[in-house]
Amino acid sequence: MNKMTVLYPFMEDGYNEQTESFIEEISWIQRSRRVDVLISVDKPGRISSLLKKAHLPFEEVPFSRPVGARDFYFTVLFKLVCSSLPLFFFFRTHKVHVVHCPDLISLLCWGNTAKMNRVRFVVSVQNAEKFSHYASLMLADAAKLICRTEDVRNKIPPRFSSAAWLAPAAQDIPENLNIETMRQNTVDFWTDLYASLYGGPDLNKLTGLLNKD
Repeated sequence: MNKMTVLYPFMEDGYNEQTESFIEEISWIQRSRRVDVLISVDKPGRISSLLKKAHLPFEEVPFSRPVGARDFYFTVLFKLVCSSLPLFFFFRTHKVHVVHCPDLISLLCWGNTAKMNRVRFVVSVQNAEKFSHYASLMLADAAKLICRTEDVRNKIPPRFSSAAWLAPAAQDIPENLNIETMRQNTVDFWTDLYASLYGGPDLNKLTGLLNKD
């Protein structure tokens, strides 16, 4: 089996207090050489600066109207239609096997394109805020919701609880008491998760936004 390619599609509007630590985890994954790392940003900003600092290459994929966490459903449709062309060509020119959305905003902007291309995706969840209708649809279609803290996992709505896992760095395990074993545990966690999704999507579940009720 060829090495899988994992896409991390960052959106500047999704920047949060955990973005820097997640980028550090991506650098560990890249150094492990267990997967090919592919990173995109929608525009220059704090995230692109952090990626440069971490010596992680990335591509700029513009998104003219980023989807907001509280946007109404028809507003989301309009924004996705206006911004879909660059994402469409990105998936046509890159072989992507798994998408890891770093936050909710990146999920809202990239998740539907991943579904349309039959690529499975996971999302890192930083907080359990009240989700919009569209956000709930995208979270329901995610293969896994990786909660960055135990408090977030406890507050995830029950309908998502079966897919909600705790991020490796937040797990109460002996490996996390030492920096070297914590790094290895983090790499093992992510790459094993990606590998479990690489076997092929469930086409009955990945229906695409426009086919949702």
